[in-house]
Amino acid sequence: MNGINTNQNRIVSLDVMRGVALLGILIANSIVFQFGMLGSVQPVTGMYQNGQLDEATHFLIRFLVDGSFITLFSFLFGYGMSLQKQRLTERLTSYSPVFWRRTTLLLLFGLIHLLFIWRGDILVTYALTAMLLFAFLFLSTRGIGISALIWFAAIALMVLLPDMGEVTPPAFYTVEQAIISEGSYSDHVLLRSTYDLIGISAGNGALFVFGEIFFQLSAVITVMPMFLIGAYVARKKWLEDITQHKRLFFISIPLFLIVGLIAKFPNAYVEGTNSQLELLSYSIGAPALALFYAGCIALLVHYLGNQLFAPFAAVGKMAFTNYLFQSIVFTFLFAGYGFGLFAELGLFYGTLIAIGFYLIQVLASTVWLRFFLMGPLEWIWRAGTYLKAPKLKR
Repeated sequence: MNGINTNQNRIVSLDVMRGVALLGILIANSIVFQFGMLGSVQPVTGMYQNGQLDEATHFLIRFLVDGSFITLFSFLFGYGMSLQKQRLTERLTSYSPVFWRRTTLLLLFGLIHLLFIWRGDILVTYALTAMLLFAFLFLSTRGIGISALIWFAAIALMVLLPDMGEVTPPAFYTVEQAIISEGSYSDHVLLRSTYDLIGISAGNGALFVFGEIFFQLSAVITVMPMFLIGAYVARKKWLEDITQHKRLFFISIPLFLIVGLIAKFPNAYVEGTNSQLELLSYSIGAPALALFYAGCIALLVHYLGNQLFAPFAAVGKMAFTNYLFQSIVFTFLFAGYGFGLFAELGLFYGTLIAIGFYLIQVLASTVWLRFFLMGPLEWIWRAGTYLKAPKLKR
Protein backbone atom coordinates (compact mmCIF):
# COMPACT_ATOMS: atom_id res chain seq x y z
CA MET A 1 0.00 0.00 0.00
CA ASN A 2 2.84 2.38 -0.78
CA GLY A 3 0.92 4.20 -3.51
CA ILE A 4 3.28 3.08 -6.28
CA ASN A 5 2.14 0.93 -9.20
CA THR A 6 5.28 -1.01 -10.00
CA ASN A 7 3.83 -2.59 -13.14
CA GLN A 8 3.41 0.73 -14.88
CA ASN A 9 6.13 2.58 -12.96
CA ARG A 10 3.51 5.14 -11.89
CA ILE A 11 3.02 6.85 -8.56
CA VAL A 12 -0.68 6.23 -8.08
CA SER A 13 -1.16 9.10 -5.62
CA LEU A 14 -0.14 11.51 -8.42
CA ASP A 15 -2.90 10.15 -10.68
CA VAL A 16 -5.38 10.47 -7.81
CA MET A 17 -4.27 14.06 -7.23
CA ARG A 18 -4.74 14.86 -10.91
CA GLY A 19 -8.19 13.31 -10.83
CA VAL A 20 -9.25 15.23 -7.73
CA ALA A 21 -7.72 18.43 -9.12
CA LEU A 22 -9.82 18.07 -12.29
CA LEU A 23 -12.98 17.98 -10.15
CA GLY A 24 -11.95 21.15 -8.32
CA ILE A 25 -10.94 22.87 -11.55
CA LEU A 26 -14.28 22.02 -13.18
CA ILE A 27 -16.23 23.35 -10.18
CA ALA A 28 -14.23 26.59 -10.20
CA ASN A 29 -14.46 26.91 -13.98
CA SER A 30 -18.21 26.24 -13.89
CA ILE A 31 -18.67 29.82 -12.64
CA VAL A 32 -16.92 31.16 -15.75
CA PHE A 33 -18.77 28.75 -18.05
CA GLN A 34 -22.08 29.90 -16.57
CA PHE A 35 -21.45 33.61 -16.15
CA GLY A 36 -18.37 34.50 -18.20
CA MET A 37 -15.07 35.91 -17.00
CA LEU A 38 -16.94 38.80 -15.39
CA GLY A 39 -18.64 36.33 -13.06
CA SER A 40 -15.25 35.30 -11.72
CA VAL A 41 -14.54 38.79 -10.36
CA GLN A 42 -17.97 40.15 -9.39
CA PRO A 43 -21.61 39.06 -9.03
CA VAL A 44 -23.54 39.20 -12.31
CA THR A 45 -27.15 38.77 -13.39
CA GLY A 46 -28.49 35.30 -12.67
CA MET A 47 -25.71 34.26 -10.31
CA TYR A 48 -27.85 34.33 -7.14
CA GLN A 49 -31.28 33.56 -8.58
CA ASN A 50 -31.72 30.74 -6.03
CA GLY A 51 -31.04 33.10 -3.14
CA GLN A 52 -29.01 31.92 -0.17
CA LEU A 53 -28.42 28.53 -1.79
CA ASP A 54 -26.39 30.20 -4.54
CA GLU A 55 -24.69 32.59 -2.13
CA ALA A 56 -23.59 29.73 0.13
CA THR A 57 -22.34 27.78 -2.88
CA HIS A 58 -20.33 30.77 -4.07
CA PHE A 59 -18.77 31.22 -0.64
CA LEU A 60 -17.72 27.57 -0.41
CA ILE A 61 -16.23 27.61 -3.90
CA ARG A 62 -14.26 30.78 -3.20
CA PHE A 63 -13.17 29.48 0.20
CA LEU A 64 -12.24 25.86 -0.49
CA VAL A 65 -11.94 25.45 -4.27
CA ASP A 66 -11.14 28.58 -6.27
CA GLY A 67 -7.44 28.87 -7.03
CA SER A 68 -6.45 25.86 -4.92
CA PHE A 69 -6.98 23.03 -7.41
CA ILE A 70 -5.46 24.78 -10.39
CA THR A 71 -2.52 25.47 -8.07
CA LEU A 72 -2.41 21.77 -7.18
CA PHE A 73 -2.28 21.02 -10.91
CA SER A 74 0.66 23.41 -11.25
CA PHE A 75 2.46 21.54 -8.47
CA LEU A 76 1.80 18.25 -10.28
CA PHE A 77 3.07 19.61 -13.58
CA GLY A 78 6.36 20.69 -12.02
CA TYR A 79 6.61 17.34 -10.25
CA GLY A 80 6.00 15.49 -13.53
CA MET A 81 8.66 17.45 -15.39
CA SER A 82 11.28 16.74 -12.75
CA LEU A 83 10.33 13.07 -12.57
CA GLN A 84 10.46 12.68 -16.35
CA LYS A 85 13.93 14.24 -16.50
CA GLN A 86 15.13 11.95 -13.73
CA ARG A 87 13.82 8.79 -15.41
CA LEU A 88 15.16 9.70 -18.86
CA THR A 89 18.55 10.46 -17.32
CA GLU A 90 18.55 7.05 -15.63
CA ARG A 91 17.95 5.47 -19.05
CA LEU A 92 20.83 7.50 -20.50
CA THR A 93 18.35 9.30 -22.78
CA SER A 94 18.76 13.00 -23.56
CA TYR A 95 16.01 15.00 -21.87
CA SER A 96 16.20 18.20 -23.92
CA PRO A 97 14.78 16.95 -27.26
CA VAL A 98 11.97 15.11 -25.47
CA PHE A 99 11.14 18.16 -23.39
CA TRP A 100 11.01 20.61 -26.29
CA ARG A 101 8.85 18.34 -28.45
CA ARG A 102 6.49 17.70 -25.54
CA THR A 103 6.24 21.36 -24.56
CA THR A 104 5.84 22.61 -28.13
CA LEU A 105 2.93 20.20 -28.62
CA LEU A 106 1.38 21.38 -25.35
CA LEU A 107 1.67 24.99 -26.52
CA LEU A 108 0.01 24.08 -29.82
CA PHE A 109 -2.84 22.29 -28.05
CA GLY A 110 -3.19 25.27 -25.74
CA LEU A 111 -3.43 27.78 -28.59
CA ILE A 112 -6.11 25.67 -30.29
CA HIS A 113 -7.99 25.39 -27.00
CA LEU A 114 -7.70 29.12 -26.28
CA LEU A 115 -8.81 30.35 -29.69
CA PHE A 116 -11.33 27.73 -30.78
CA ILE A 117 -12.81 26.24 -27.59
CA TRP A 118 -12.52 28.36 -24.42
CA ARG A 119 -10.68 31.48 -23.30
CA GLY A 120 -10.07 30.10 -19.83
CA ASP A 121 -7.23 27.93 -21.15
CA ILE A 122 -4.32 27.13 -18.84
CA LEU A 123 -2.27 25.00 -21.26
CA VAL A 124 -0.51 27.93 -22.95
CA THR A 125 0.55 29.29 -19.57
CA TYR A 126 1.77 25.85 -18.49
CA ALA A 127 3.79 25.39 -21.68
CA LEU A 128 5.47 28.78 -21.26
CA THR A 129 6.12 28.15 -17.55
CA ALA A 130 7.58 24.76 -18.41
CA MET A 131 10.05 26.47 -20.74
CA LEU A 132 11.19 28.62 -17.82
CA LEU A 133 11.32 25.70 -15.39
CA PHE A 134 13.50 23.78 -17.87
CA ALA A 135 16.51 25.91 -16.93
CA PHE A 136 15.95 25.37 -13.19
CA LEU A 137 15.86 21.57 -13.55
CA PHE A 138 19.62 21.57 -14.09
CA LEU A 139 20.16 23.09 -10.64
CA SER A 140 20.86 21.00 -7.56
CA THR A 141 17.94 19.95 -5.38
CA ARG A 142 18.90 22.64 -2.90
CA GLY A 143 19.08 25.22 -5.70
CA ILE A 144 15.55 24.38 -6.83
CA GLY A 145 14.30 24.61 -3.24
CA ILE A 146 15.91 27.99 -2.66
CA SER A 147 14.56 29.27 -5.96
CA ALA A 148 11.06 28.15 -4.99
CA LEU A 149 11.27 29.93 -1.63
CA ILE A 150 12.56 33.17 -3.15
CA TRP A 151 9.94 33.18 -5.92
CA PHE A 152 7.11 32.34 -3.53
CA ALA A 153 8.22 34.98 -1.02
CA ALA A 154 8.46 37.66 -3.71
CA ILE A 155 4.86 37.04 -4.78
CA ALA A 156 3.60 36.70 -1.21
CA LEU A 157 5.08 40.10 -0.34
CA MET A 158 2.72 41.67 -2.86
CA VAL A 159 0.03 41.18 -0.22
CA LEU A 160 1.50 44.26 1.47
CA LEU A 161 0.39 46.43 -1.44
CA PRO A 162 -2.69 48.50 -0.49
CA ASP A 163 -6.11 47.81 -1.96
CA MET A 164 -6.50 49.39 -5.39
CA GLY A 165 -10.22 50.00 -4.89
CA GLU A 166 -12.76 49.50 -7.66
CA VAL A 167 -11.03 48.55 -10.90
CA THR A 168 -12.83 48.45 -14.24
CA PRO A 169 -12.59 44.92 -15.69
CA PRO A 170 -10.87 44.53 -19.08
CA ALA A 171 -13.10 45.04 -22.12
CA PHE A 172 -13.10 41.28 -22.80
CA TYR A 173 -15.07 40.66 -19.60
CA THR A 174 -17.97 42.94 -20.48
CA VAL A 175 -18.10 42.25 -24.23
CA GLU A 176 -18.08 38.51 -23.54
CA GLN A 177 -21.38 38.74 -21.62
CA ALA A 178 -23.37 39.49 -24.77
CA ILE A 179 -21.31 37.18 -26.97
CA ILE A 180 -21.84 34.11 -24.79
CA SER A 181 -25.60 34.47 -24.64
CA GLU A 182 -26.30 35.68 -28.18
CA GLY A 183 -23.19 35.28 -30.33
CA SER A 184 -22.46 32.64 -32.93
CA TYR A 185 -19.46 30.34 -32.74
CA SER A 186 -17.55 32.63 -35.13
CA ASP A 187 -18.31 35.58 -32.81
CA HIS A 188 -16.67 33.66 -29.96
CA VAL A 189 -13.56 32.94 -32.02
CA LEU A 190 -13.34 36.58 -33.11
CA LEU A 191 -13.64 37.74 -29.49
CA ARG A 192 -10.88 35.40 -28.32
CA SER A 193 -8.57 36.50 -31.13
CA THR A 194 -9.02 40.26 -30.74
CA TYR A 195 -9.54 40.88 -26.99
CA ASP A 196 -6.83 40.00 -24.49
CA LEU A 197 -7.44 39.56 -20.75
CA ILE A 198 -5.28 42.54 -19.78
CA GLY A 199 -7.32 45.04 -21.77
CA ILE A 200 -4.63 46.24 -24.16
CA SER A 201 -6.14 45.14 -27.46
CA ALA A 202 -9.88 45.74 -26.75
CA GLY A 203 -10.96 44.51 -30.17
CA ASN A 204 -7.84 45.55 -32.05
CA GLY A 205 -6.44 42.40 -33.66
CA ALA A 206 -3.08 44.06 -34.29
CA LEU A 207 -2.59 44.65 -30.56
CA PHE A 208 -3.95 41.27 -29.48
CA VAL A 209 -0.63 39.42 -29.70
CA PHE A 210 1.10 42.08 -27.61
CA GLY A 211 -1.66 42.03 -25.00
CA GLU A 212 -1.74 38.24 -24.90
CA ILE A 213 2.03 38.02 -24.45
CA PHE A 214 1.84 40.48 -21.58
CA PHE A 215 -0.99 38.49 -19.97
CA GLN A 216 0.80 35.15 -20.35
CA LEU A 217 4.04 36.53 -18.89
CA SER A 218 2.17 37.79 -15.84
CA ALA A 219 0.49 34.38 -15.51
CA VAL A 220 3.84 32.58 -15.76
CA ILE A 221 5.20 34.68 -12.90
CA THR A 222 2.35 33.64 -10.61
CA VAL A 223 2.37 29.96 -11.62
CA MET A 224 6.13 29.42 -11.43
CA PRO A 225 6.48 28.99 -7.63
CA MET A 226 4.26 25.88 -7.58
CA PHE A 227 6.12 24.44 -10.59
CA LEU A 228 9.33 24.84 -8.60
CA ILE A 229 7.84 23.37 -5.43
CA GLY A 230 6.59 20.38 -7.40
CA ALA A 231 10.01 19.86 -8.96
CA TYR A 232 11.64 20.11 -5.52
CA VAL A 233 9.29 17.55 -3.94
CA ALA A 234 9.97 15.18 -6.84
CA ARG A 235 13.70 15.50 -6.26
CA LYS A 236 13.25 14.77 -2.54
CA LYS A 237 11.09 11.71 -3.37
CA TRP A 238 8.72 12.50 -0.50
CA LEU A 239 5.72 11.03 -2.34
CA GLU A 240 7.60 7.88 -3.29
CA ASP A 241 8.59 6.95 0.26
CA ILE A 242 5.94 8.29 2.61
CA THR A 243 6.83 5.88 5.43
CA GLN A 244 10.26 7.42 5.79
CA HIS A 245 8.85 10.97 5.71
CA LYS A 246 5.55 10.51 7.54
CA ARG A 247 6.60 12.87 10.34
CA LEU A 248 7.04 15.63 7.75
CA PHE A 249 3.54 14.94 6.42
CA PHE A 250 1.85 14.89 9.82
CA ILE A 251 3.46 18.21 10.81
CA SER A 252 3.06 20.07 7.52
CA ILE A 253 -0.51 19.04 6.62
CA PRO A 254 -2.22 20.74 9.61
CA LEU A 255 0.03 23.77 9.12
CA PHE A 256 -0.94 24.12 5.46
CA LEU A 257 -4.62 23.76 6.38
CA ILE A 258 -4.49 26.50 9.01
CA VAL A 259 -2.55 28.92 6.80
CA GLY A 260 -4.76 28.17 3.81
CA LEU A 261 -8.05 28.70 5.62
CA ILE A 262 -6.91 31.88 7.36
CA ALA A 263 -5.58 33.36 4.12
CA LYS A 264 -8.60 32.43 1.99
CA PHE A 265 -11.46 33.22 4.36
CA PRO A 266 -11.44 37.05 4.18
CA ASN A 267 -11.67 37.19 0.38
CA ALA A 268 -14.38 34.53 0.35
CA TYR A 269 -16.43 36.25 3.06
CA VAL A 270 -16.14 39.95 2.23
CA GLU A 271 -18.58 41.30 -0.36
CA GLY A 272 -17.20 43.26 -3.28
CA THR A 273 -13.62 43.22 -4.51
CA ASN A 274 -10.50 43.95 -2.51
CA SER A 275 -7.20 43.49 -4.35
CA GLN A 276 -5.24 43.01 -1.14
CA LEU A 277 -7.53 40.20 0.07
CA GLU A 278 -7.46 38.63 -3.40
CA LEU A 279 -3.66 38.58 -3.34
CA LEU A 280 -3.73 37.06 0.14
CA SER A 281 -6.14 34.37 -1.05
CA TYR A 282 -4.42 33.47 -4.32
CA SER A 283 -0.74 33.95 -3.47
CA ILE A 284 -0.76 32.39 0.02
CA GLY A 285 -4.09 30.71 0.72
CA ALA A 286 -4.45 28.79 -2.55
CA PRO A 287 -0.92 27.27 -2.51
CA ALA A 288 -1.27 26.32 1.17
CA LEU A 289 -4.61 24.57 0.59
CA ALA A 290 -3.23 22.92 -2.55
CA LEU A 291 -0.36 21.41 -0.55
CA PHE A 292 -2.82 20.38 2.17
CA TYR A 293 -4.94 18.55 -0.40
CA ALA A 294 -1.84 16.94 -1.93
CA GLY A 295 -0.57 15.77 1.44
CA CYS A 296 -3.94 14.34 2.49
CA ILE A 297 -4.32 12.45 -0.79
CA ALA A 298 -0.80 11.04 -0.53
CA LEU A 299 -1.44 9.77 3.02
CA LEU A 300 -4.88 8.35 2.23
CA VAL A 301 -3.60 6.44 -0.80
CA HIS A 302 -0.62 5.21 1.18
CA TYR A 303 -2.60 3.93 4.17
CA LEU A 304 -5.89 2.87 2.53
CA GLY A 305 -4.49 1.45 -0.69
CA ASN A 306 -4.73 2.18 -4.40
CA GLN A 307 -7.98 0.38 -5.16
CA LEU A 308 -10.22 2.67 -3.10
CA PHE A 309 -9.09 5.68 -5.13
CA ALA A 310 -9.03 3.95 -8.52
CA PRO A 311 -11.93 6.07 -9.90
CA PHE A 312 -10.01 9.30 -9.27
CA ALA A 313 -6.82 7.74 -10.61
CA ALA A 314 -8.61 6.77 -13.84
CA VAL A 315 -9.63 10.39 -14.43
CA GLY A 316 -6.11 11.52 -13.56
CA LYS A 317 -4.47 9.13 -16.03
CA MET A 318 -6.55 10.80 -18.76
CA ALA A 319 -6.22 14.33 -17.34
CA PHE A 320 -5.35 15.96 -20.68
CA THR A 321 -8.29 14.40 -22.51
CA ASN A 322 -10.71 15.02 -19.64
CA TYR A 323 -9.67 18.66 -19.21
CA LEU A 324 -10.25 19.52 -22.86
CA PHE A 325 -13.48 17.54 -22.98
CA GLN A 326 -14.79 19.56 -20.01
CA SER A 327 -14.25 22.75 -22.00
CA ILE A 328 -15.95 21.39 -25.13
CA VAL A 329 -19.03 20.14 -23.28
CA PHE A 330 -19.52 23.12 -20.95
CA THR A 331 -19.01 25.81 -23.58
CA PHE A 332 -21.62 24.08 -25.73
CA LEU A 333 -23.90 23.69 -22.72
CA PHE A 334 -23.94 27.36 -21.76
CA ALA A 335 -23.10 29.29 -24.95
CA GLY A 336 -25.74 30.64 -27.29
CA TYR A 337 -24.51 28.47 -30.18
CA GLY A 338 -25.25 25.41 -28.01
CA PHE A 339 -27.96 24.83 -25.41
CA GLY A 340 -27.82 28.48 -24.33
CA LEU A 341 -28.04 27.97 -20.55
CA PHE A 342 -25.86 31.03 -19.88
CA ALA A 343 -26.95 32.68 -16.56
CA GLU A 344 -30.08 30.50 -16.47
CA LEU A 345 -29.43 28.10 -13.59
CA GLY A 346 -27.78 29.89 -10.70
CA LEU A 347 -24.55 28.82 -9.02
CA PHE A 348 -25.90 25.89 -7.02
CA TYR A 349 -27.47 23.97 -9.89
CA GLY A 350 -24.59 24.82 -12.20
CA THR A 351 -22.23 23.29 -9.64
CA LEU A 352 -24.39 20.18 -9.41
CA ILE A 353 -24.16 19.79 -13.19
CA ALA A 354 -20.37 20.09 -12.95
CA ILE A 355 -20.21 17.38 -10.28
CA GLY A 356 -22.60 15.18 -12.26
CA PHE A 357 -20.52 15.52 -15.41
CA TYR A 358 -17.37 14.69 -13.46
CA LEU A 359 -19.01 11.44 -12.30
CA ILE A 360 -19.69 10.64 -15.95
CA GLN A 361 -16.01 11.25 -16.67
CA VAL A 362 -15.08 8.88 -13.83
CA LEU A 363 -17.21 6.15 -15.38
CA ALA A 364 -16.04 6.87 -18.94
CA SER A 365 -12.37 6.96 -17.93
CA THR A 366 -12.67 3.70 -15.97
CA VAL A 367 -14.31 1.91 -18.91
CA TRP A 368 -11.87 3.37 -21.46
CA LEU A 369 -8.83 2.26 -19.46
CA ARG A 370 -10.11 -1.31 -19.34
CA PHE A 371 -9.50 -1.50 -23.08
CA PHE A 372 -6.78 1.13 -23.64
CA LEU A 373 -3.55 2.09 -21.88
CA MET A 374 -4.06 5.86 -22.06
CA GLY A 375 -6.46 8.55 -23.23
CA PRO A 376 -6.68 9.52 -26.92
CA LEU A 377 -5.06 12.94 -26.48
CA GLU A 378 -2.42 11.45 -24.19
CA TRP A 379 -1.62 9.01 -27.00
CA ILE A 380 -1.23 11.82 -29.56
CA TRP A 381 0.89 13.84 -27.13
CA ARG A 382 3.17 10.91 -26.34
CA ALA A 383 3.50 9.92 -29.99
CA GLY A 384 4.60 13.44 -30.90
CA THR A 385 6.93 13.62 -27.92
CA TYR A 386 8.82 10.39 -28.60
CA LEU A 387 8.34 10.39 -32.41
CA LYS A 388 6.83 6.92 -32.42
CA ALA A 389 3.33 5.58 -31.86
CA PRO A 390 3.01 4.06 -28.39
CA LYS A 391 0.88 1.01 -27.74
CA LEU A 392 -2.75 2.05 -27.17
CA LYS A 393 -4.82 -1.12 -26.83
CA ARG A 394 -4.34 -3.41 -23.88
